[in-house]
Amino acid sequence: MRIRARWALGAATAAGLGAIVTGSLPGGAARAQEADTALHYTCAFPSGTSEKVDVRVQGTFPAAGTTGRPVQPGRVTVTVTIPASAEVTGLGGATVVGTARLGTSVTQNGEATAVGWPGLATPATPVPADADLVLAASGDVPPVTPAGTGDLSFAAGDLALTLAPRDANGGEPKDAKPPLAITCEAPGDQVIATVPVSAGATPAPAAPAAPKAGPKAAEPPGGTPAECGKYAGPTDDWYPGCTYLSGFSNVKKLKGATVLNDPRFGRPALTNLVYSLTDTGAAVRQKFVAPLRSRSTFLTFGFMPTTATMELTQRPLKPGEDYGTFEAVSDMQTGIQSVSAHMRMSIRIYDVQVNGTPLDVGPRCRTARDVDITLKGQMPNILQGGILDGAFTIPPFSGCGVGENLDPLFSGTVAGPGNLLRVSLGSTCIPDADISCPPALPEPSRSAVPQS
Repeated sequence: MRIRARWALGAATAAGLGAIVTGSLPGGAARAQEADTALHYTCAFPSGTSEKVDVRVQGTFPAAGTTGRPVQPGRVTVTVTIPASAEVTGLGGATVVGTARLGTSVTQNGEATAVGWPGLATPATPVPADADLVLAASGDVPPVTPAGTGDLSFAAGDLALTLAPRDANGGEPKDAKPPLAITCEAPGDQVIATVPVSAGATPAPAAPAAPKAGPKAAEPPGGTPAECGKYAGPTDDWYPGCTYLSGFSNVKKLKGATVLNDPRFGRPALTNLVYSLTDTGAAVRQKFVAPLRSRSTFLTFGFMPTTATMELTQRPLKPGEDYGTFEAVSDMQTGIQSVSAHMRMSIRIYDVQVNGTPLDVGPRCRTARDVDITLKGQMPNILQGGILDGAFTIPPFSGCGVGENLDPLFSGTVAGPGNLLRVSLGSTCIPDADISCPPALPEPSRSAVPQS
């Protein structure tokens, strides 16, 4: 009996998550159950001392589930009461913020699967001088997909806390001390909720050996693309999805902009991705299913209308790493994520017309080396999408021209630094849980790109 775990990572709205939970129950009509369990842990501090700590786990779980359908717990809160401690007050902040990881297992018919609940975060909480510190860490937790019938039990295991000092306003103190790491051991797996699982109207397919999104037999027009979720992560801790991105890229020398992934030119390129929830946010690897293409007209030399098709093909970040990366770090007080993206692309130019006359540049007119792109932005949740900005250098071109060398022409008129890029990242479709599916192509942001 296998249980498949999938991170939702808060990608859906509360209504969307509610629909997923309801959809995973027989007939979609079952009620939710409230879990509220008091536990007792032994916590070890960096000094070597240990304390008895009271922990309360609260959350909403489906009242019932169906084989082969995701069972999605609601938002979970873990409240930890830490006895007055010199190590906590010694952090030096008027308040503290923290993250928590609750080791969690899901058991069905005697077989347990570790899923873990990292990424639980606390708001800035005042530190009392001589009283217990009560911290409430909350966050979204993964759905699980039962492969068979029988009770599905969720149990809490060991707990890890990381506390960082903050001032009275929640900001980082000038002389901030290193975060305090506390590890808490449970007396054993403590069951916090049990969800009965039935077969439902039709038998469920057998679960695969590893998490994987299965292809659909038929795809309705406008449905989730067949390629969605086909990019595999390095381990089973990475989970698949897909999205679209769009945007504008300024070409500084030509004093113009081109649309990225322009749907008016052809079918937009899908972005496959895998993601993993971390203690500070999320790690994402992305890979374009096809090159990004667009067609634009610029005034070469300021007066000559030149139209060309630009094709961006993804290249490895380094040998063997055929993907781009996104790193999202959550602000523990506001919940806003700071996102940085890194990818490498090769730019090819073809189907060129100068003042309406075709110019044969050949099939290999492209940048002599890869374009290194770094983007940054802030958003509530990377899987919900947002705006990323950056600047990049267009390298010189090579291989341009048939019968004559056109490399100097393109290098002189296009290549150079200071080209601004603004990318709109769409919501991530998570096919296993049917969250935000099918993916939608976001409207490119037309706001001015920041110069910094």
